[in-house]
Amino acid sequence: MTAQEQMREKLAQLGIPYRTINCYGSQIVVTSLCRNTAEKWALTLAQFATFKGIRESIDYIQENRNTIMNPSTVRVWRTYAVVS
Repeated sequence: MTAQEQMREKLAQLGIPYRTINCYGSQIVVTSLCRNTAEKWALTLAQFATFKGIRESIDYIQENRNTIMNPSTVRVWRTYAVVS
């Protein structure tokens, strides 16, 4: 098990809701469905990592409910941090 997988598992056990948690080397990206949840992640990540910001974005839903020309999306917030 790599260090990134261990970090992902530890963050998932915190009990804060999330859509996805991605660890790339020393970078952590947590995707949330709510701005308040993203702010909770920011406070948590700032305790052991350098907080880089929260950005609003969209994710495509895997089950498309519209046509191919108009794919289904959901608004998400991504919290970025770097472990020093």
